[in-house]
Amino acid sequence: METLKKHDIEIVPVRGARQRREFVMLPYRLYRGDRNWVPPLVADEKKFILPRHNPFLKDNRVELFLCRRGGKSVGRVAAVLNRDHQRHHGDRCGFFGQFECVNDPVAAARLLQAAAAWLRENGCDTLRGPTSYSLNGVAGLLIDGFDRPPAVLMAYNPPYYRALLEGLGFRQVMRFFAYEVSRDTIRFSRVVGRLQERLSDQGFTFRPFDLAHAERDMAIVIDLFNRAWADNWGFVPTTLAEGLDDLKKMRPVLKSDLILFAEKEGRPVGFSLSLPDINQALRPLNGRLFPFNWLRLWRNLKRIDAIRVTLMGVLKEFRHLGIDLAFYKMTAENAYKHGIFKAEMSWILESNEPMNRVLRHINAEVTKSYAIYEKPIA
Repeated sequence: METLKKHDIEIVPVRGARQRREFVMLPYRLYRGDRNWVPPLVADEKKFILPRHNPFLKDNRVELFLCRRGGKSVGRVAAVLNRDHQRHHGDRCGFFGQFECVNDPVAAARLLQAAAAWLRENGCDTLRGPTSYSLNGVAGLLIDGFDRPPAVLMAYNPPYYRALLEGLGFRQVMRFFAYEVSRDTIRFSRVVGRLQERLSDQGFTFRPFDLAHAERDMAIVIDLFNRAWADNWGFVPTTLAEGLDDLKKMRPVLKSDLILFAEKEGRPVGFSLSLPDINQALRPLNGRLFPFNWLRLWRNLKRIDAIRVTLMGVLKEFRHLGIDLAFYKMTAENAYKHGIFKAEMSWILESNEPMNRVLRHINAEVTKSYAIYEKPIA
């Protein structure tokens, strides 16, 4: 694609190591001074955009763009041709992600026009996002709850991004929420204890993730996720390769009793996956481990006092039995043993009323809201 120019702005497709570094490093400059932004590790961000390190890029295509004004980068975006989504949904939707931009409607427009043009050339008729790169990864635009840092694997952005997108004609197609509880606020009614007894009487058992057989248990997680989430809005099946890649990244902080399976007569029927909020440990490091931040990270990991309940799924035929409530209760009890007394449950689709109702039942509070936007590609 040719370089596009307007008002001294140019949009440049990323080519080569120097431009990849410029793409990766832009947020570290844009968010400088924002006390709630959590700088990801630079090394991880560099790997994320490379096919040899990111399993998603094995079967899907991504084109990266930089926006420059006067030779200085002021924005970036990834155009995402998610073939997995198109195969599953039978549509021609394309996606954008890794969107970062100064508060300039012209720069934002040129970036998203470049993403749309590339996706149109590749047969897409809709631009949806932000997703980086899939709804199974970090997704959504933060639209409410800017007063605290994001939990692990959750999005964060300045408030003005919403105005930039909506000013360009993007409309919300789905919202989702982050709930929070603490040991002081969470409430489990007596009915939860009776539900656990009933589940036991009906032959249900619960067990933790087995780190000694991590690949086997991750395969079970992936299978249950793909089956239990199949009817959710925007769902795209994930692969074992992607799951194992996530496992490799998170293994240093995993707590086996915070990943739980529900089984019926030995058959897995549901799972709950919670992660210590490693963002608490990463936040002071400014994206660097060396030369001495690795020692700070090691110390910070011991001080994590919150988890994120990242995924939960129960096979359709075993829903409405209270398995989800049992998961939350056992997760809370196990978290306390690790000195963890706060939790975020995210993300919860606006359309998932049963899960929203369960979270209200245990006295969880919505603290952040996110949105996915889309616009037809002209």
